[in-house]
Parts: sequence; C-alpha cells; structure tokens
Amino acid sequence: MTYIDRLNSFNRWLESNALPGNAQLMYFRLLNVFNRAGWPESVQIDNRRLMTLADMRSEKTAILARDKLASAGLLHYEKGRKGRPNRYFLTDLPCNAYSRNDSINGSISVSTNDRHIKNNNKTKNNLSPPKSYDIKELMARYVCLSTSEDQSISRL
Repeated sequence: MTYIDRLNSFNRWLESNALPGNAQLMYFRLLNVFNRAGWPESVQIDNRRLMTLADMRSEKTAILARDKLASAGLLHYEKGRKGRPNRYFLTDLPCNAYSRNDSINGSISVSTNDRHIKNNNKTKNNLSPPKSYDIKELMARYVCLSTSEDQSISRL
C-alpha cells in the first residue's frame, strides 16, 4: 500500500467513523514518520517527539490521541521503558474502511429537469438524456470537458 493509498483510505474511513482532531493529526504525522523511514514494519518514537510532531503541549493529550488510534484499530504500539521509546506499528484499515456510499453501486442518477442550466441552443433534439451514467463515463466526460476548456482558454 502506498502513502497516497493510506491517506485516501484513512480519509474514506473518516467519512463513516468519528475520530478527534488530535488523533487525526497524530495519524498523519505517524504516516509521515513511516514514509521518511522507508516504510519499516515499526518505528520507535518517544512521547516528547510525538508531541512536537503533532503540536501537542500536554503528554496526556498525546497519549489520549494515541489510544484513540489504537482503539480504532489504525495502529498498535508496544510501550517502551526508560531509554527505549514506544514502538509503533501501522495496521491495515479495519473492514469498514469505506463509507456506505462507496459500496452501494457505481452509478449516479441524473435529473432530467435541467432548467437551472442556461440553454444557448434554441433547437431541441429528440434524444432524452440517460437516467444514469457510470462513474467512469462521468469522469471521462469531465476530463474531456476540462481539457477542452483549458485548450480554448489558452487560445485566447
């Protein structure tokens, strides 16, 4: 799993799960630490460094945020002792990582009543718009429209 995949999965997980802001920030900072270390199985970080990374002034706040991440199943850790910092392990996101909307289906309904869109064409065609589009088709249409608009702007 790549860095971007982990970020996207975490953001999708947040859509249907609650997590305090401090814990979210700590997760992002821990991902950064793992990324900079070359994605080892675990990293060792003392509480003071973790507090500095997540801009937390209280060790209690950092410990609560860490415990929220652990109870959510996003990471687990081994407590350190004097001279040996805590060891953190990233876990794969829990099974309910995706919001309900991602798993329902791959289509989007489109209203046939488009009065809010100004129509410059006075001629009407007899074709009615389809009732739904596949998401891939919508994305392809969006990309085509975006690139054609960019090209027409650059011609000006």
